[in-house]
Amino acid sequence: MPIMPGPDPAGLPAPLWILKFLSVFTLTLHLLAMSLLVGGVTMMALAGRRRSSDDVAGRMFSYLARALPTTMSMTITLGVAPLLFVQVIYGQAFYASSVLMAWPWLAIVPLVMAAYYGLYICQFRPQWLGGRETVVAWISAITILIVGFLFSNNWSLMLAPGVWKELYTQGISGLNMNAGDPSLWPRYLHVIVGAFGVGGLGVMMLARLVRGRDEELASAMEGSGRRWFLIATGLQLVIGFWFLFALPERIHKSFIGGNMVDSGVLAAGILLAFVAMAVVRRMPMAAAALTGVVVFLMVAVRHRVRQLALAPDLQVNTLAVNPQWALLMTFVVVLLAGLITVGWMVLAFARQRGANAA
Repeated sequence: MPIMPGPDPAGLPAPLWILKFLSVFTLTLHLLAMSLLVGGVTMMALAGRRRSSDDVAGRMFSYLARALPTTMSMTITLGVAPLLFVQVIYGQAFYASSVLMAWPWLAIVPLVMAAYYGLYICQFRPQWLGGRETVVAWISAITILIVGFLFSNNWSLMLAPGVWKELYTQGISGLNMNAGDPSLWPRYLHVIVGAFGVGGLGVMMLARLVRGRDEELASAMEGSGRRWFLIATGLQLVIGFWFLFALPERIHKSFIGGNMVDSGVLAAGILLAFVAMAVVRRMPMAAAALTGVVVFLMVAVRHRVRQLALAPDLQVNTLAVNPQWALLMTFVVVLLAGLITVGWMVLAFARQRGANAA
């Protein structure tokens, strides 16, 4: 019988439905920024491989190198809130899994710093690298992918309370990973491959800022971004079914007719993904908007998977609620201010690029 730590006696600081919505909403924002980062840095590294023989690839590398440090700062900033909501709602499971893989989990901080520093060197001090910018770009890309794997490992481990005691009795080194979970790799690939698709869309949006200044580069970025979006999104849909059926039967059945709401949300996400793929050539902005909705729906599906996986050991709907409205309103105000600031940064970046193009 799994041993689940007791709930926080202080109770939830707000009604559960508010915390759930904010969890899904903030995680959607984080995943969109993270996807732009993962897809963008991978495309930058690949362009760097060809820049010695392809002048357009070299210009694409330089352009993405200027955009990605800002994207990474947005990813980190937007990742704070969803992590806090996981701790508030599922803290009993999250802290247990984090302790079991303590050292890999703590390693995320220096890994992120190393990747961040690599991107900044590529942007601001490429002369330091003596022509080795591509190597540093690949190191940053691989480091970011490792960070993603560590997150996926923790998310899968927190949903498997049945293995906690076994892992703990095997050793208290803090190096326990959830390698035996059949859903670990499809869970990880589902996010990463999807990120490549969203990153492709991001490169397509950046191409619009280049038009008028460098038509050759704009066409190359738009074509490359569209191919990444179509191929990665199609592959991600296949991986999504792999991930679904790698989950325990009682969970995946809920999404294939066992629960009409769960099935409807999943079906809507899949349908809108196909629509986005169909319109991306003629209406890239519409495809981007649809992709944002798809990410929101898929985050909602993952939240539901988490809730189903932890039942009956952790029934979040039965947790005590002790509303702290002043703190909640403070959070909402700070969140809105942060989103406005991020939006202003994006507009400022776009205007600067547009002015340069003119």
